[in-house]
Amino acid sequence: MKRLLVGVFFCFIATASAAAEVVKPITLIFDDRSITLDFQLQPELLQQTPIHFLRIGELRVPLHLEGELPPAEKLFEIETQFVTRISPENLRAALSEMSIVREPKQSSVTISQNETGAIQFGGTPHDGYEINIDRLVLLVDTAIIAERENVRVPARKIFSPVTVTEELQDRGIREIIAIGESNFSGSSKARRKNIEVGASKFNGAIVPSGKTFSFNEILKDVEPSSGFVPELVIKGNTTEKEQGGGVCQVSTTAFRAALTGGFPIKSRRAHSYAVPYYKPYGIDAAVYLGQLDFRFMNDTEGDILIQTFIEEDNLFFVFYGTDDGRNVQLEGPFISDFKKAPTPIVYATEDLPEGETTLISSQHHGFRAEWWRYISHDGVTERDEFISEYRAWPAKVLRGTKKLATEG
Repeated sequence: MKRLLVGVFFCFIATASAAAEVVKPITLIFDDRSITLDFQLQPELLQQTPIHFLRIGELRVPLHLEGELPPAEKLFEIETQFVTRISPENLRAALSEMSIVREPKQSSVTISQNETGAIQFGGTPHDGYEINIDRLVLLVDTAIIAERENVRVPARKIFSPVTVTEELQDRGIREIIAIGESNFSGSSKARRKNIEVGASKFNGAIVPSGKTFSFNEILKDVEPSSGFVPELVIKGNTTEKEQGGGVCQVSTTAFRAALTGGFPIKSRRAHSYAVPYYKPYGIDAAVYLGQLDFRFMNDTEGDILIQTFIEEDNLFFVFYGTDDGRNVQLEGPFISDFKKAPTPIVYATEDLPEGETTLISSQHHGFRAEWWRYISHDGVTERDEFISEYRAWPAKVLRGTKKLATEG
């Protein structure tokens, strides 16, 4: 007799947020840095993936199916189980946001001076990692299943060669010693304008050996006469428009170059809340003329030359100098003290029709982000800690109260 069996489904159904509370953080280990994927902060990195089995009696055989399931009018059962896996697309997007993944480019740089002594750059430098994403996805999925904490990333480092004039070489400006990068996709037109103007002030700047770099000294002002425009800045418990809003994207990128270059950080403070533009969290630097400055010291024997440029939605700070053999490794972010964003604050306004809402500012979760930096030089290793305390920040919403006139 022929049996008619309907496929039996044993489904573990969970949202990405629910799964994120169960899956432990996983640290991706590169040659010179470690990046921690914290799924509580990034639940979109996880997805529920179906796994199909052919059941014949007590035997379960994995099925690799493409598209729809086969008909169930067979002498077997199709069993499906949902498991938590990494999302390949969202992992790639997250790494790109964190300025880790970069496609290999055959680029080189030339540096010279014109008749007036002004620095001239030819070409755009690059460093970064070319990652085998498919292989990385398999490794992360395996780590989720086995509850492993670390994954060694299959990647290779990419550098650009540099040609420098003899005069600049005599000052110790010979090669790339550090690159800082940040991504500002989603920025408004005004914010992009301020980033471009702010970054241009640092292109060609030189930090002499033994001297301290001051971001605010080079920035000088954010006046309209310098090309800056009003945009949102964080002030206390509010965000409001001021001249030069978005310049912290520039200071954050400069900080990242100094951080990866192993330079002593003399002054740096994180933002009040975790700004999405500054992923990975914990390596941002807030500035405000007259109050907050970012400073680092050039402790190498040669001068440091700074180049800034923008490619698409990415800002770069490149430090040229002399490699003195120091090895720098970063580990983080280590996330703790997680606090969910408070209930949204709603403001009534007669400028909107009754019931209509407009988002003023988004919510932000609160947490502590910690990075460790190891600097090894001449057989001695030192560790620095960079701690950022981000406040939980409620969304702010306008809700209309204006009653519309009715006909009749």
